[in-house]
Amino acid sequence: MGNLHGGSFQAIQEYFQQKECRFCSHSFTSDGIQLLREEPGVLVVRVTCKTCGHPLGVAIVGTTPKPARPQPQHPRDWTKRDKERLVGQPPISYDDVIAAHQFFKDLDTDWHKHLPKTGRAS
Repeated sequence: MGNLHGGSFQAIQEYFQQKECRFCSHSFTSDGIQLLREEPGVLVVRVTCKTCGHPLGVAIVGTTPKPARPQPQHPRDWTKRDKERLVGQPPISYDDVIAAHQFFKDLDTDWHKHLPKTGRAS
């Protein structure tokens, strides 16, 4: 039956060999895992306990990996405004973090002078 999708059938066998029969509690063996059909991106297998003869059933297993999603250019929690302001800016460097730490460390009691003016009357 073809090339068995480059080891996918072997991986399926290894997976089911880690499972136990619900009737006799013995592990499934490779000779109890039968390839029924091979289609593009899918293998159909029958799993039977070779110790007691009870079938686990038929499994339809996808063998085509999902296409990788493109990585976003920004964190998922950014707002539209964040994207407009920050996309294309260089990432924060180690020195930027140290400078910010020093800035906060050096703030004194009149730290409020660093807050932006909102234009509202207090």
